Amino acid sequence: MFTLERLLQATGGRVVRGRSDGQTTFSGGAFDSRIAARGSLFFALRDQRDGHDFAGDAIVGGCRGAVIERIPAGIPDDALLIEVADVRHALRRVAEAQRDAYPIPVVGITGNAGKTNTKQATAATLGARFRVLSPAASYNNEIGVPLTLLLLEPTHEVAVLELGFYVPGEIADLCRLARPSVGVITTIPDRPVHFSRTPSVDAIARGKAELIESLPPDGTALLNADDARVRGLAPLTRARVVLFGESADAALRASDVDTRGLDGLSFTVTYEGASAVAWLPLPGRHLVSVSLAAIGVAIALGVPLDEAALSLGTLEPPAHRMSVRRGAAVTVIDDSYNASPAAVHAALTLLRDVRGRRVAVLGDMRELGTLSADAHEDVGRDAAASADLVIGVGELAATIVSAARAAGHRATHAVADGAEALVLLRRELRDGDTVLVKGSRALALDQLADALVGPNVA
Repeated sequence: MFTLERLLQATGGRVVRGRSDGQTTFSGGAFDSRIAARGSLFFALRDQRDGHDFAGDAIVGGCRGAVIERIPAGIPDDALLIEVADVRHALRRVAEAQRDAYPIPVVGITGNAGKTNTKQATAATLGARFRVLSPAASYNNEIGVPLTLLLLEPTHEVAVLELGFYVPGEIADLCRLARPSVGVITTIPDRPVHFSRTPSVDAIARGKAELIESLPPDGTALLNADDARVRGLAPLTRARVVLFGESADAALRASDVDTRGLDGLSFTVTYEGASAVAWLPLPGRHLVSVSLAAIGVAIALGVPLDEAALSLGTLEPPAHRMSVRRGAAVTVIDDSYNASPAAVHAALTLLRDVRGRRVAVLGDMRELGTLSADAHEDVGRDAAASADLVIGVGELAATIVSAARAAGHRATHAVADGAEALVLLRRELRDGDTVLVKGSRALALDQLADALVGPNVA
């Protein structure tokens, strides 16, 4: 929440249409007219499309005004328009002013897998003591992080942010804006997502390390002890380092892990001589590290271990991320938001332990570059051992199907898209089946997952 006065002071912009009352308040910022919240301020950013072309739609849809570089056509006569030299620069400047106005602790989370689940779990553990700002969307780049900071209100006591990496220096720049005092690095697998955008896994690790390098000396860096690449980054930070994991030398350690199938998992967590039992309502053993990171952040910010462990159980699963959805005839493991090799193998491990007939719907894993062919072949072999029926969606996923067939699996199908997969599934599914849906975001397999829990399946 911020005022027009703060925007004008931060950006040097000027009101060129509409009322210029400096106390006009905006509930947040927006760049997509289709999902802009009422009362927000639209920023007409130019990327693949020019936001100026959609400013009118945003205002008609409920935005209280727009930040523009030129007056667009089709704008209501009474609309509030703020003209600036550069909209992207203006967004950054007002976000910096907002951060100045709310000097609360910020938690930064990065890694090549598990960022969103860790963010959500951290918000749950901190919720034991604080009012937390943690956006539901994965706003983790040079647009999303500023937009998140524009949501800060006087009652917020801590913010939890994802920080993404595509090019060297990006996380360092986001940290200059967000100023985290606690940083988490989840995992950096040998076959990371977005590998095609970077020269090597080591370069990815170096980019992720920018988070802990930015932490102040009195801050806390939480590093995954079970990931050799992550724990190896410890010397790069001035902050206190806390290793978390199942490794014997982890300061924050999980033991006695009890996986409960689709009902989640529990474990004993130990830190500095104290212990507690934690329960996570999301399925998948790989989420132990997610849980530990969240508990570690809470401890770093003053939440007692037992309270943090208890609060973990209040986590609401993020949409389309390891969400177990039960339809009238089938159960869907909806992990359709995105896909990397490590995440797909983890999901197949969960599916393999499910009772009854198991169906794996696996889409392309995009942006893997030179790792792509081998990664898809490995997934195909794993799928052959994990599912009774394997369906590959997309051009790259045809390799998954070929590898599954080469491993001796006969109940396999390759389809072009989610719509074709749905037609096939409506023919093949039986009452009581469990269906895993996972693929890169570009395939929009979330729509397939939604359709499968509808009334007209199986």
